[in-house]
Amino acid sequence: MKSVMRLCGICICIGFLLLNTIGYTQITPPESYLGFVPGADYKLMTYEQAIGYCELLASQSGRIKVFDMGPTSMGRRMKYLLITSEANMARIERYKEISRRLSVVRGVSPEEAERLSDEGKAVVWIDGGLHASEVAPAQHIVQLAYDLITREDPKTKSVRDNVIALLVFANPDGMTLVGDWYMKYLGTQYENSSMPWLYHKYIGHDNNRDSFNVTQLETQNISRVQYKEWSIQVLLNHHQTAPFPTRIFIPPAGEPVNPNQHPLVIRWENLFGAAMGKSFDEENKPGAISRIAFDKWYPGYVTLIVTSHNVPSLLTEVALYRMAAPHEYTVNEIPAAYRDFMKSVFYPNPWKGGWWRLRDAVEYTLTASRSVLETAALYRRELLLNKYKMGADVIAQFNTEYPYGWIIDTPQNDPNTAALLLNRMILLGTEVYQAERDFSLGGKTISKGTYIIPASQPYGYFAKTMFEVQNYPDLWKYPDAWQALVSRITADQKQPLRPYDVTGWTLPIQYGVKYSELPAPVPNNTPVAIVTAVEPVGDVIGTGNYYYFDHRDNNSFIALNKLLSNSATVGWATAPFTDGGSNYPAGTFIINGKSIARKDLETIAKDAHITVTSGATSPAVTKLAPLHLGIYQSWTANLDEGWLRWLYEQYAFPYTSLHDADIRAGNLKEKYDAIVLPEQSAQSITSGNRPQNTPPEYAGGITDAGAENIKKFVEAGGTLICFSQSGALAIRIMNLPVTNSMQEIGRGELYCPGTILKMDYNINHPVAYGMERHGCAFYTGSTLYELQNSTPVSAGRTSAIIASFPNDSLLISGWIQGDNKIRGKSAALDIPFGNGRVIMFNFSVHNRAQMMSTVKLLFNAVYYR
Repeated sequence: MKSVMRLCGICICIGFLLLNTIGYTQITPPESYLGFVPGADYKLMTYEQAIGYCELLASQSGRIKVFDMGPTSMGRRMKYLLITSEANMARIERYKEISRRLSVVRGVSPEEAERLSDEGKAVVWIDGGLHASEVAPAQHIVQLAYDLITREDPKTKSVRDNVIALLVFANPDGMTLVGDWYMKYLGTQYENSSMPWLYHKYIGHDNNRDSFNVTQLETQNISRVQYKEWSIQVLLNHHQTAPFPTRIFIPPAGEPVNPNQHPLVIRWENLFGAAMGKSFDEENKPGAISRIAFDKWYPGYVTLIVTSHNVPSLLTEVALYRMAAPHEYTVNEIPAAYRDFMKSVFYPNPWKGGWWRLRDAVEYTLTASRSVLETAALYRRELLLNKYKMGADVIAQFNTEYPYGWIIDTPQNDPNTAALLLNRMILLGTEVYQAERDFSLGGKTISKGTYIIPASQPYGYFAKTMFEVQNYPDLWKYPDAWQALVSRITADQKQPLRPYDVTGWTLPIQYGVKYSELPAPVPNNTPVAIVTAVEPVGDVIGTGNYYYFDHRDNNSFIALNKLLSNSATVGWATAPFTDGGSNYPAGTFIINGKSIARKDLETIAKDAHITVTSGATSPAVTKLAPLHLGIYQSWTANLDEGWLRWLYEQYAFPYTSLHDADIRAGNLKEKYDAIVLPEQSAQSITSGNRPQNTPPEYAGGITDAGAENIKKFVEAGGTLICFSQSGALAIRIMNLPVTNSMQEIGRGELYCPGTILKMDYNINHPVAYGMERHGCAFYTGSTLYELQNSTPVSAGRTSAIIASFPNDSLLISGWIQGDNKIRGKSAALDIPFGNGRVIMFNFSVHNRAQMMSTVKLLFNAVYYR
């Protein structure tokens, strides 16, 4: 009997082995589907190829599923992969719930958190291809998915058993755009040419600066999965720009550190980075470096915004050489400072040159990903429990520590932009509440309907990051933070230690939202309700011959553009006026009630979420005509152009993209009322891409002849709108009485790396209608255009200053040195020329669509005649 049972057992084992073997023979390796190994020389896969292969894997294995995240900007479906063991897959909703409960903390006792951490699985997010021209990270996801499903070594098994891996192609549109472009010109003289358009429909490289403002569909999809659906424990964000000659940057990053991070997050990031470094050296992959180039201050990136949500967030930057082309580096190509190959604490295994291929970059990225997954598997329980602890710590901290939170005051000048701010905070996991009735808190009356964001919530550090004023640290004062030496040294402090990116971003200030700080913690019995969405209600109040709506509300431009497309008669008031006992400022939009049916007006008001009120009379107005707007789109892909195009679309502006050939063709005034020149140097606009390495149809610029056509356009009555550097072209071709005073400021006398400054606006000027007299602007110190004099330059018409820096301390949020050099200087100009005019801005009017308080300058300018 025992022999029979033993034989049955052996047969069962053999059967399982056979099934296992048969199962694996059914799993298609990537090279069989693609026709090449991911990372092969001169080969790039598109998103369609990559996701098609991953969906094939999902049909062949119970260890992977593919989930839809939502649409992309170009209409694709953005998808992510979920990989774990079959046993975990059967309980996936339970693990999702555990992850969510431990992250939001509320309702979970410390004892239950221990039990849930014992039961749960670590959720690890790994993405690649956010910057689509950094090709290795997206290519590696395909190989990583196959390896995680098919490998049976102990470490991979442990990953499948203890981890839920979410693998994400972060920029599907860009992956296909770059892949198609590269393969189209492979083997030609244009093989290494840059695409003449952005690798994201609107914002290109800035998709890694959109993480706290979540303007784009892809960023919204990513945030929804990270914060709403999965409540991840670890994030790994792969890029491909390692500091040369190193082969890969791994955590920890350089200084400074944004203060709104739990200490445990920083410790976890250091631990993961050390584990990565160990993996590289175990696998004889030299060239991994840390604590250089990239800091941890600006939260616009995928990584740093997640860090403030109590998630260890890891950045890698692997080396790149010309897409998929191989290259052999000689010692002479390595900078002299690195040729000694000296070992250091954060660069213990220097790379000494040799061949570098796309497959090498893929392999390095795979090593980093596997290391993170293996470390997460090893520390599964601690990661889950620490996520709970960090959230609980933040709640406890701000129950007793200032700031207690923030009040979004009511009413707002621009209720739709306030709603936009609140909805974006909600999408990013922030708890937003609304007062159900009047109540008193810390001696202050909180009115019914007021919105409240307490700091005492699991993601309170994120809310604090967005709402507090930034005070960027001068690292010269903190040498222990960045000097990796046995003792401090005194260095030359004449030049600032520069940040990697922006230093000030306080979101409600950029949005122009009125807010204040909570005077005390919010007790549990406070009459407030959680808010899931904020949407102002549009309406038409009263009946009259005329209707008014507020210029201060950005959404009024949606209504304006729809009214004009419906042939309504609309204008803006040229001066303040009074009607029915109410005062209205200059710029108030006025509709002739006879020019549009009431039901159509109501539909437009509701769609735009604005309030339209009736009036008895019409004051003096400037009639507004349907718009013919051209936005210059260079074949030298331009981030500013993309942001401007996106913003105009959001507010229903009709426009046409103008390319070099369109401007060279001339007769611009016959087609356009206003032309926008995004921020771009005059040389780049006129010369464009070099013909020797660019396909002919994308080579060259507008040329001097095209510049002359722009001059003729303005002379004939057109409005030309220039941003920072592009203003130099207008000055040159029209000989405008304007100088760039920045050229007169000595090196080191002014430093402003991306900062919110005070700004005064001439609210009687049409371009500044709807603005506050004393406001703000986002400034990077690139230009400082000023009028040489106020002498009329065209038919008795005089130039005007639209905005200027106040003559006192300028800093609101961020960092500036030498602000006395720009105090009292002009910041936006209106310069008549011929029958038209040139509008010039020194500051970033939109700042990556964050400066919602100043975007109406964009909108006013194109309607100003």
